[in-house]
Amino acid sequence: MIREVKRDELSACADLIRKSFQTVADEFGFTRENAPRFTAFATTEDRLRWHMDGEHRLMYLDEEDGRICGYYSLLFRDPGECELGSLSVLPEYRHRGIGGNLLRHALKTAEERGYTVMNLSIVEENTVLRSWYESYGAIHTGTEKFDFFPFTCGYMKITLQETGKQDCRIVEGAEQIDIDEVVRLLKTTYWAGKRSKEQIMKSMENSACYGVYLKDEPKLAGFARVISDYATTWYLCDVIIDPAYRHRGLGKALVSHIASLPEYAGLRGFLFTRDAHGLYEKYGFRTVDGRAMAKSPDQSGSAG
Repeated sequence: MIREVKRDELSACADLIRKSFQTVADEFGFTRENAPRFTAFATTEDRLRWHMDGEHRLMYLDEEDGRICGYYSLLFRDPGECELGSLSVLPEYRHRGIGGNLLRHALKTAEERGYTVMNLSIVEENTVLRSWYESYGAIHTGTEKFDFFPFTCGYMKITLQETGKQDCRIVEGAEQIDIDEVVRLLKTTYWAGKRSKEQIMKSMENSACYGVYLKDEPKLAGFARVISDYATTWYLCDVIIDPAYRHRGLGKALVSHIASLPEYAGLRGFLFTRDAHGLYEKYGFRTVDGRAMAKSPDQSGSAG
């Protein structure tokens, strides 16, 4: 559940941010000695209190099972631009769609307040994170090198007017999707029509799940899930679009989104299909044998 940060939660949020960015520090060799201003080392409760009271940032957290596991802030600037700050997810809660949900929440929050551009900064060398933001429409705008950082700062922006023109939205995480709606869709398929609700629920609990909706409608229009070890392979399955919503590009949007996610970059993809080979070929999959298709780790997830 995403909600606004309370004042007495600032200490917990600071701890979350430090733990989240520590994985970046470990990967790229940042330490308190060579990068004392890096987020993993410089974030404190007092700093977040200044963000809240001095800069009047909007601050949101994601809470799962009673634990704060995700965070972001928005700093609003004139004219019409805002800055995304410290989007973070605890390492043990990653690959559940929490980061994507936080980013979409931030985009919606900024757009509802009339802002047209969201700026953000990254470690330029972190190409996986850059690709992740690009999958949400961010474009790279430049770099800057500071003497006090052992890395290059990269800058990106998302044009909110463009995201507002999209006719669908995609959510990540089984907890974000109505199980009864998934059962309804899968019962119409030739491969899952005989599965029980309990089987479908358990399969969702043990997979990365994705739902697609028309932008202004609450009804689930499509579904897919991925099974992966996040080290060597990922398996795309149960891809289904409600017959009433077909021929609107929702299947393409859903598969394109999943195929471009950074957690599957560098992994070999697999799927089985009876009659949708043409769709998946647009996203790097190639027929192996009959219904089996595979996507090489170096294949782009874009539709060209």
